Amino acid sequence: MAGYLRDNDNEIIVKVMDCKFDRISMDEAEKLILKGQYDLVAFTAMTNEIKAAAKLAKRLKKTRANLLTVIGGVHVTALPKMTLEEFPCFDYIVIGEGEETFLKLIRHFKLSTPIPPSGVAYRKNGSIVVTGPAVSVSDQDSINPAWDMFSPAKEYVIQSSRGCPFACNFCMNPGGRVVRPRAVKTTLDEIGYILDKFKPESIYFGDEIFTVKRGRAREICEGLIARGYHKRISWWCQTHVNTLDRELVRIMKKAGCRLVGLGIETGDEEVFRKMGKGINKEKIKKTIKLLNEEELKYDTMFILGQPNETVNSAQKTIDFAVELNPTTPIFGLMVPYPGTKVGEMALRGEGGYKLLSRDWDQFNKQIGNALELEGITRKQLERIQFLGYLKVFLYNLRFVDFFVFCLQYRKEGFASLRKILLGS
Repeated sequence: MAGYLRDNDNEIIVKVMDCKFDRISMDEAEKLILKGQYDLVAFTAMTNEIKAAAKLAKRLKKTRANLLTVIGGVHVTALPKMTLEEFPCFDYIVIGEGEETFLKLIRHFKLSTPIPPSGVAYRKNGSIVVTGPAVSVSDQDSINPAWDMFSPAKEYVIQSSRGCPFACNFCMNPGGRVVRPRAVKTTLDEIGYILDKFKPESIYFGDEIFTVKRGRAREICEGLIARGYHKRISWWCQTHVNTLDRELVRIMKKAGCRLVGLGIETGDEEVFRKMGKGINKEKIKKTIKLLNEEELKYDTMFILGQPNETVNSAQKTIDFAVELNPTTPIFGLMVPYPGTKVGEMALRGEGGYKLLSRDWDQFNKQIGNALELEGITRKQLERIQFLGYLKVFLYNLRFVDFFVFCLQYRKEGFASLRKILLGS
């Protein structure tokens, strides 16, 4: 967002603040923003972050009532009108991808044009108005992240494409069903810039599915090798089991890939058929066998709490995870995020779902409390989740890995264990 504004309007002075990464408290953020005397403050937030963003906006508005506040992100994209009704501290919402829309919105403020651009929600005469459909950025090469505005990091996220062709019931798919790639050269140039300027330890490709276009993924790997970047940094990505083959896995590893993340989601064949992900256990095991043979590490992501989940079907997921024996197993609990099919089902009470809360703070995959099912209570889901982590490591005799895992995620682990034992 900052890079797009800077590249397209040199009259706009842009500052960024990454409170999570830089460990900036609410009080400190408020002081820094008010000290800067800015005309506009823009926020982004996932569902479980929306209340924190609103709290800061409200505090800013209390001191400077005329300060313009804008918020974007997947949550407000799904619920633009509800967000403005729930949080009066936000003046405008940018729906969908924000680069072009936010730039046009700022120009609307500067020129005092009568109507904001398409893809914006705002209040007018006591009513909430949505100006029209969101605008996606067609030219991905026009987006150049302003990495120089952020503190140096050990790992950088490179977005080489947007979009995912699959239709999973638990995902809003904010990038759309059409995959829009950046040019391979643009992607490699960005990596080169980051390596030279910041010297990080790792790159993460933030694409929904990095290898969805296999030929292009291969070109990126070949470019990393040709430029010698594979000797300077390792990287990892998330992908889909249907989009990997031996040739691609080999060149990925040669190009510095140390790990791939795979969305497996369940171990129940019936759930697979209804999910919309286009996979089954046979395909998954075939891909895992390939990764093991080529000695490329893999994480697997599962979601407990699929539609009509039972203790038996959840146990099948845990057993399947033990069989796959990933480098790191990740067991999330289903969250009825706004804009997803599961979210709609939960609102209607379908799929055996019981919506426990509309408190957005509870919409967290690990320790939230938004959802349970008729066939399996929230407490049972949490216990199965906790046991799942134990079983994958201990049943595969990976005691050292389990110790390292516990150290790495000790904060989350203690929070989950406390919730299971004490209910808080």
